[in-house]
Parts: sequence; structure tokens; C-alpha cells
Amino acid sequence: MSKLSYLAAMRVALAALALVAAIGGAHAQSASDIAACRDVKDSLLRLRCFDDVSKSATQAAPSAPAAATKPKAPDFAAYAVAPYRGPVGLPDFRGRDREHAMYRTRILAGAKAGANFAGHLALVTIGCGAGCVFVPVVDVQTGRVFDSPLGGEDMLSLDMKYQVNSRLIAARYIADDRCKFEEIVWTGSSFQRSAVRDLGEREVCWAAD
Repeated sequence: MSKLSYLAAMRVALAALALVAAIGGAHAQSASDIAACRDVKDSLLRLRCFDDVSKSATQAAPSAPAAATKPKAPDFAAYAVAPYRGPVGLPDFRGRDREHAMYRTRILAGAKAGANFAGHLALVTIGCGAGCVFVPVVDVQTGRVFDSPLGGEDMLSLDMKYQVNSRLIAARYIADDRCKFEEIVWTGSSFQRSAVRDLGEREVCWAAD
């Protein structure tokens, strides 16, 4: 092959590659793109064209979606509080706490067991059906019972991590058939919820530590 013919063939090959890039995009290995390389007459340049098309397709191929990341470990120390050591106050189911009297046995047992969260609060887990719980709270200093935002049919398979010397709850649960995670902080007078994180399919909650 003369030098002039070689340069002409090279121009044809480059034009074919440009056509492949323009037409193929992310589908650089489609039949039409490969056909463009077949139009190159010189066998060496044709092989190079096929090789470049293959490389372009590899580079354009979408990467696999990243695996769902686990939430970072709860920073309980950031919400540290001293545990209550005084006498335990019991609920008044005939007066102030009468609205919780239906579950008096479970709530009373939780109160007598003492604080398990935020220094002076007792989180009491009570079942409400398959995969469902609700979590009333007892202030063991006063015996007062109140509701929490935890549990119910909107938080199935609820798993909570908390400590008696911290105001933080790390909650994982299933909602809308997805595994969700959020952190909830006791401010001293109410529960403050953070943004909810989607961890993936519901099976993620069951497989998590």
C-alpha cells in the first residue's frame, strides 16, 4: 500500500470511528456501529476500528449501582446524660394516666424496671400485631406516662438502639415496603425526629445487625 493510500485509508477509518461515536453512543456495539467498521477496506485498520469500538463500548457502559450504605454508628456520647438514681415514681392509672390504663400491667412492669433511656425515662415496648409494636414512655421520676413517635403500623419490625445515659434513639423499621432509618432525640420535653433514610428493600432491615 502506498503512503497516499495508507493516509486515505486512515481518514476512512477515523471517519468510521466518528460515525460510530455519533450514532452508537452508549450502544457502541450495536449492529449498525459494527457495520461501520466493516466498511473499512484495509484489514489492519478494520481490526483497529473494531478494537476501538469495543473499548468505547466498555467505557460507555453504565457502572453497577453502588450497594446501599449502612448508616453510621449512633453517636450516643453526643447526647450524654446522667442516669437517674432516685426512687421510682409509678403511674396513676386512675387519674393522670388513665388513658394508658388498658396496658397498665406492661407499663407498670416497665416503670418498676427503672429508666433505660435519657437518664430518667423508661421505653416500654408493647406488641400490637404481626411485626407491630408501640412504645409508651414512663418518666420514672414522676410516674407520668406519655406517648412516643415510635412504633405502630407505620414502623413495622421496629428495632431500636438506645442507652440509659443518652438522649439518642437509633431506629430502623419497615415503611412502604422499604427499610428506613432515623435518629430520634429526646430534648427534655419532647421527641425530635431527624430526616428518614431509605436503606433499601425491606429485606435489608432483616439482614442488618
